[in-house]
Amino acid sequence: MKKTEILAGLSPNQERIMSILEYRKIEIITREELIKIIEKFTKIKYIQLMIEKLQKKKRLVPIKRGVYMVIPLRAIDKKFSLDNYQLVDYLLKEDYYIGLYNAFNLHGFTEQIPTKLFVFNTKYSSDKKILHYNFKFFKIKKDKLFGVIKDKYPYSDKERTIIDVLEYPDYLGGLSEVMDRIKQAKYNKERLIDYAIKYDSVKII
Repeated sequence: MKKTEILAGLSPNQERIMSILEYRKIEIITREELIKIIEKFTKIKYIQLMIEKLQKKKRLVPIKRGVYMVIPLRAIDKKFSLDNYQLVDYLLKEDYYIGLYNAFNLHGFTEQIPTKLFVFNTKYSSDKKILHYNFKFFKIKKDKLFGVIKDKYPYSDKERTIIDVLEYPDYLGGLSEVMDRIKQAKYNKERLIDYAIKYDSVKII
């Protein structure tokens, strides 16, 4: 693929900024950081207009207010992106974990692969789509952030996963389906009881 084909649709200034972002290996950038780079390496007056045009050309993808994912020039089809776990980590940074259906699959309760990422956190409660990724955010109180395994990305352990799927069984085919899966799995029953008490929900207990 020729360079002219890869850069088709970009003005010289847009090409320059995108090349700098790619050279610096910047994957996520804030609006303030982007403005500083544009000011430093170009002499354009209408910086916001450039940012808007780069968004329209799918080279900058907003992931939250004032934060953009950079789609590098080497992504000819503009489908290059971070994976959904990286996106969540950039969005939340802390006080969150991957759970429910994703953790249910991770711990071997089910072989079915979820089509969205389920995220428990202290900030957001919403359904969100970024590029081709679907996210479901559950807002919980900080005192309910327990039973989390700290790996590259935080996710619920087996017992906390059971608590969550009992709280939200409809996302996994209903309570009957969830109970059948749990009965076939191995887990720490004493820890599950401790979690249920700590979670403090009549429904769960």
